[in-house]
Amino acid sequence: MKQLPAVTVFSSALLLFLLELLVGRIALPRFGGSAAIWTTCLLFFQVMLVAGYGWAHLLATRVPASRHAVAQLVLGVVALGSLGWQWLAWGAPLVPVSPQWNGTAFDVLVFLLRTTALPFLVLSTTASLVQSSVSEARGTKAFRLYAVSNAGALVALLIYPVAVEPLFGMQLQAKGLTVGFVVFLGCLVATLWGRQASATPAKWTGLRASWLVLPALGTALLSAATNALCQDLTPTPLLWAFPLAVYLVTFIVGFGDASWRRPLLAAALFGIGTLGLVLTTAVRPEVDLALSIITFGLVLFGGCWWLHAELHERRPAPEALSGFYLQLAIGGALGTAVVGVLAPVVFEDFYELPLTVAAVAVAMVVAWPRGTKLRALGWVATALSVATFALWLKGSEGQRESMRSPYGVIRVQEENAPGTPFHAFALRHGDTLHGFQLQAPEKLDEPTAYFTRTSGLGVAIASLHQQRPGPIRATVLGLGIGVAAALFEAGDVVEFIELSPDVIELANRPERFSFLSRSKATVTVREGEARGAMVADELSHAAPVDLMVVDVFSGDSVPAHLLTVEAIELYRRRLAPGGLLAIHVSNRYLALGRVAAGVLMGAGLPYVVIAGQRGDLATFSVWVLSSTDEALLARVRQVGAPELKGAVTEPVVWTDDLQSVLPIFTFNQ
Repeated sequence: MKQLPAVTVFSSALLLFLLELLVGRIALPRFGGSAAIWTTCLLFFQVMLVAGYGWAHLLATRVPASRHAVAQLVLGVVALGSLGWQWLAWGAPLVPVSPQWNGTAFDVLVFLLRTTALPFLVLSTTASLVQSSVSEARGTKAFRLYAVSNAGALVALLIYPVAVEPLFGMQLQAKGLTVGFVVFLGCLVATLWGRQASATPAKWTGLRASWLVLPALGTALLSAATNALCQDLTPTPLLWAFPLAVYLVTFIVGFGDASWRRPLLAAALFGIGTLGLVLTTAVRPEVDLALSIITFGLVLFGGCWWLHAELHERRPAPEALSGFYLQLAIGGALGTAVVGVLAPVVFEDFYELPLTVAAVAVAMVVAWPRGTKLRALGWVATALSVATFALWLKGSEGQRESMRSPYGVIRVQEENAPGTPFHAFALRHGDTLHGFQLQAPEKLDEPTAYFTRTSGLGVAIASLHQQRPGPIRATVLGLGIGVAAALFEAGDVVEFIELSPDVIELANRPERFSFLSRSKATVTVREGEARGAMVADELSHAAPVDLMVVDVFSGDSVPAHLLTVEAIELYRRRLAPGGLLAIHVSNRYLALGRVAAGVLMGAGLPYVVIAGQRGDLATFSVWVLSSTDEALLARVRQVGAPELKGAVTEPVVWTDDLQSVLPIFTFNQ
């Protein structure tokens, strides 16, 4: 079959990127739900790509062509055996039975190595191995297969967030991917067997700096842009797929027809995107989401288009393809490691984005000394990226402290001048406000932001005190700066559960925030992941609580695994009879109220939606309150009447196995 090599390469890339998105989706809730989990996944994939291209290069240079099919078949059968074992042991491949709910980057890597390494290795070798196999027969046209490979990856990125994830659960996805892997193996073996006679041994042409630096800049730009997008929204395959798709389109055009390789146009788009980055940085955090996406898209597309067109110009002879792709993979891994591993250690903020943009601009200047127009565009882009970095630093005015961890960047911001009525310290995660405290002595105990007395949580606590005599016992998932502690009364017993040690440290600094130390209630703070802590409490038969508060946020959104049917059932079991569940669903771009309503309705629980309005001390907030005590809910309706909203329309149900943000995504702030 003449098109068999193209079919094989296309299917391998399709399965490879479906696998990437699926295992990232599986890993996300199991290790805390932070944006850093996807960066860790990207690093793993890049390192495994190096291993895959290394294997392909070893076959091409050290193993006779007649044995390529046998060697690859053996590796493929071993990989298929690992998937089959997982299927038998866990009920579905790639999805371990017992989730961990938290862990370090090392734990994520171990999980990925355990579940994904072998099938990923087989899939990642395909493009290089098949191209080396057919290069003598088809000459330089073998490079076209690289574009075919990226087209398969692009299809995967387009269909996963809009068709696969919303319609099929993770277990069904994993089973379908395994079946597809079997079909792919058949195509691969047939391709290699059919081409083995025409293949010639590959050559190692030696290390070339451009084959390392250019792909490193591309993956660094990809990782930095993805981090910036997920920081203030939510880590999700929908946002992972967009930058990856843009990145892969640039590979397709960069390694496609000569008419597609337009370095001047690519540099111009990169310059326009960098100008947009300057403008959006100047007005953050009020910048519109659509404008941010367009800006990041232009920077990523223009920059990577130029980088990959340059790589094509520096390509080797077809017989040296395997070494070429191996060095590209090494460079890609280095770029991802700089953003995912080095930057969080070196920088206190997401400085890697403007710095990477500047590095790409400088590369344009260095690489094109004779092209005056292109070099001029490079200098313009360099100046704009420097301006972006300067504005990024200027945005830190008033910043008194900054901490960076796997859970993102948190900042302590001083707002308004000392001595003024609204002088305050605020905590921000990325560009999202997570509470503030007024500094005037008479206002230190005033609850603010999403936790004012007229907010949904304020209404919930007031209703409980009015409905029941005596103190209440509460568990609050998520800490922030502990503003909620100001709402409780003397005698109340409150435990906060917080994942980030940095947040716990800041909330316990009286010179910054004193809500915890000044609270009338008995307050304790426990470090841990919310859902894992609830499971531990259930296993230890901890005393039930009167109030369960879900106020956990990663960036601007509640981690999805805390809003599923299974999570709601866990919360309900931790509540005392007739207790109250309060879920904070405020979000600029996701209608999370629809999800909370859907899972509560699915559990047969009545609910009330309270919208707290903006004011001098209040941030607009949306809380969903639920209880089996109808009298208590009636009290909630009475206390919160001015802020009461109608029932949420079009509820959406999430489960641990099936969830998607696509149906609830909105650009309306």
